[in-house]
Amino acid sequence: MHAANVLLAAGSAPGSRSRTAEAGAGWYRLPPLSAPTSAPSPLLVTEALAGQRLDALLHAQQPELSRHAARRVCELGAIAIGGVTAAPTDRVRLDDLVTTWPQTQELSLALGMLVVFADDDVLVLCKPQGLAVHGGPLVDDSVAARLERAFPGAGAGLGQRLDRGSSGLLLIGRNAEALRALGAAMETGRIERDYLAIAGGVLADDARTVTLPLRTTDEPRGDQPKVLVDETAGQPAVTHLTTLDRRADCTLLRCRLETGRTHQIRAHLRAIGHPLLGDPRYGDAAANTKAKSTFGIDRPMLHATRLSFPHPRSDAQTEVQAPHPVDFARVFRSLRARRSNPPPA
Repeated sequence: MHAANVLLAAGSAPGSRSRTAEAGAGWYRLPPLSAPTSAPSPLLVTEALAGQRLDALLHAQQPELSRHAARRVCELGAIAIGGVTAAPTDRVRLDDLVTTWPQTQELSLALGMLVVFADDDVLVLCKPQGLAVHGGPLVDDSVAARLERAFPGAGAGLGQRLDRGSSGLLLIGRNAEALRALGAAMETGRIERDYLAIAGGVLADDARTVTLPLRTTDEPRGDQPKVLVDETAGQPAVTHLTTLDRRADCTLLRCRLETGRTHQIRAHLRAIGHPLLGDPRYGDAAANTKAKSTFGIDRPMLHATRLSFPHPRSDAQTEVQAPHPVDFARVFRSLRARRSNPPPA
């Protein structure tokens, strides 16, 4: 595996940071990165640390990070407790596992979202839900716009798609050559993508593969399906489902894409009678209303959690993972890990 999977000692961090990055304000061009930087840094909370606010703990562990920047890192989702993103005011408990990404904190602050991998050719971002990947007439902010402001004229571009309401890992090529290589890897199936999904109802199967062909329509309304199952004119689409946990009214799934059609997971889950919770296009209105009132769910419950890709320069297979969003952990507490309770893979 690539250096992405090497763990650092707790509290380790790169050298000096710019004042702009610490303040979390303004845009600037970062220097090229000479080596991949992505390793998460874990810290096991001891009795001496228990009870501290998360932002105070981060500042104490990384004193070169200002208090304001430490708070901003938490707000961006660039720190996790038990594998789940956490707020600055959350207090850590004995045996909590706190994870940061110190090597990419400066870049995370610049882009306004967690960066889990970075080198001269590739970035892997953890996109928050609600942020569009591309700009448009009704889009005030986007991943593409942030990349252009942070790296003006560098040619950085998106190596994959992620719906606005979804969250999680997003692959970025930092130059034209890297983008071409990533595009070729996607076409030949060398990029593996795993998603967490919360589907309505209880799936009886522990594992299932959905092979229904899909056709994209020009449906303009945001509350109607845009992609439909079409056995005659649809394109091949394959989604592998693994059940990770169940509640009385919903199921936690790992979805692995074998193909990458528009809205593939959303359309496939609807077709088998278990649409995503919170999905205004493909979901069940009554189930969405109940999920919002019970858990505060206000978006499609889909999160890109794992990404494996051949590096454009070395061709080495590189794997990265994202922390779990807090809205997922509100529904399924099994996602929150402690030392004696690892989360689902």
